[in-house]
Amino acid sequence: MPDYYRILEVDPQASKEVIEKAYRALSLKYHPDKHQGNKKEAATRKWMEIREAYDVLSDENKRAAYDRVRRREIIDVFLSEGLIGLARKYLR
Repeated sequence: MPDYYRILEVDPQASKEVIEKAYRALSLKYHPDKHQGNKKEAATRKWMEIREAYDVLSDENKRAAYDRVRRREIIDVFLSEGLIGLARKYLR
């Protein structure tokens, strides 16, 4: 599961306003029309990730569902791999 908070470079406790501001800044930075050649393809992929993350985190219901699944994933990683596994997954 992608880490939408990491993609938008915001804290999981971020307000809706902070998420929107981050989305706008990153969307402008990675917009495909601002890049050429090989960089355009990479920027397009990143831009689509940013749009997907914003789509989920900007909607109250989708964000709540995402947070529940994310918490469950964190607990599962901790129980199966301990702190080292958790650090590998979330601190890269």
